[in-house]
Amino acid sequence: MSVLKRSVGVSYKYYYRYPFPPEEKKPVVVTKNKTIVEIYPPDKPYSSNIVWVWVSTDKITQTMFQLSPGAFFGPPDAHAGDEMYYVLEGTLTVLCPETGSVNEIHKGEALLIPKDSYHQGYNFTDRPVKILCCIAPLMWVPEKGPAPPLEKEPRMYRSYIGGTLEEQKVEVEKYPWLSPRKNIDLLGRWPVEGEEARRRKDHIKIDRGKMLTLIHGRNHPMIVRFYVSNDLLHMGEFELPTGGEGPRTSEPEVHDGDETLYAESGPITVFLPDTLDAFEVPEGAVMLIPEGVKHQYQNFTGKLVKGVFSIAPKL
Repeated sequence: MSVLKRSVGVSYKYYYRYPFPPEEKKPVVVTKNKTIVEIYPPDKPYSSNIVWVWVSTDKITQTMFQLSPGAFFGPPDAHAGDEMYYVLEGTLTVLCPETGSVNEIHKGEALLIPKDSYHQGYNFTDRPVKILCCIAPLMWVPEKGPAPPLEKEPRMYRSYIGGTLEEQKVEVEKYPWLSPRKNIDLLGRWPVEGEEARRRKDHIKIDRGKMLTLIHGRNHPMIVRFYVSNDLLHMGEFELPTGGEGPRTSEPEVHDGDETLYAESGPITVFLPDTLDAFEVPEGAVMLIPEGVKHQYQNFTGKLVKGVFSIAPKL
């Protein structure tokens, strides 16, 4: 139990024993004022979420957690049972760091996270997100404690400067359920291969459900949605919420092509860490960022800002 105490929070001693130990279970109503309240992770309060534990038996754990605007929980964790999320309020973005797949779950929608599958949740909106969470049979095996940290870098779009997209590729056959799914392996051929689209000569509509959604940045993440990503052009959008630790700032990135940035809602501040220059892009204006220039996006406002980017020819 000492392992659990170091890694989780005040409720570690209640896991699998609340509101009753296994041998004393009986019907009971647990109101919110009788839940166990904790934050996760407890050692990183500046990026934690609040958790209410209703029930935790030897067969099922029922909780609810809330993420503030701009917040995320980390590092990625995994559980000794299947986990279900049901979104009560807002929009939750969840990364599977082993495969690179990203899901945006809206109010009234649910997500299955299989046993031993690592996951990390984000709130990229300007409103709180509240999620009902159920795990069965166990959150963690008591003798072992929480799952160990991931040994490899999460598979994210530009998860670290200096890394290449090729280094983050993975064999789809290892995760057969991914073949029809949207993940980082489709960068450069979204929504279809460029040559294939030119051969067909037909038009392709990109609605909200056909965007390639990824997460950029491990420590200071933001959501990125690609409309197109092929051998000639990459175009998409990003959103920076207000809130979080300090001004909301993306992690640095460098492209092998010129970038144009349109501030759909702004202003968006672009910072160049190598030269310490900063540019404020007003709403409705465009900024050119030449290839090879390291840059970060910043939100110093009290609202969510959104940029539409185009990069050519290579990311």
